[in-house]
Amino acid sequence: MGREIEIKIPLSFEEYTRLFDIFFNKKETVQGVEFIKKNSGDEASGIATKRDEYWSKYNSRAERIEHKEAQVIRIRSEETSGVCKAYFTIKHKIFQNGIELNKEDETFVEDPEVLREFFIEAGYHKWFEKIKKSCGAYCYSSVLPGVEFHVEVELVNDLPYIEIEVTQEQGEADKIKQALQELVRQLGLNPEKRDIRSWVEILEKK
Repeated sequence: MGREIEIKIPLSFEEYTRLFDIFFNKKETVQGVEFIKKNSGDEASGIATKRDEYWSKYNSRAERIEHKEAQVIRIRSEETSGVCKAYFTIKHKIFQNGIELNKEDETFVEDPEVLREFFIEAGYHKWFEKIKKSCGAYCYSSVLPGVEFHVEVELVNDLPYIEIEVTQEQGEADKIKQALQELVRQLGLNPEKRDIRSWVEILEKK
């Protein structure tokens, strides 16, 4: 089971455009930030489309908490340059000072329709869907040398956001949490605007 420490921040469309140009079009450099590689994305647009389906045995968040169901039971279909791949994910979320510390298991799924049929047979139902169009990149930052950060500039159901995460197991969680906030500042954003709500809560209020 992997560790995932993450922060997400809402953007204006102007901030979204600026950050997209930084990470994909390379029109601007950021002092103290070294790009390692781009994440998967369409060669022309730089954008990957991720369709997420969330499944549950229960009808409300309260019931899911009461029965200790994982916060995320998800099928993700990811399309890049016309090629679609699917992944199954189980995630347990913990928040500390507005930063997500997630325990996540994920595996490739050859045929997601088989998994959908299994869910229905086992008493699950699809209760939420979102579409994320994202541009991703990996980078190092002077705020915590040697740690690899993954950055996604994205539209989630057309809302602009940035998500930054660290998935490596090594390193103190507190230092990584602080480094995430410092990297946000390096990118010209305010970490105090971080959004600790789930995507369900965010999109319900859209």
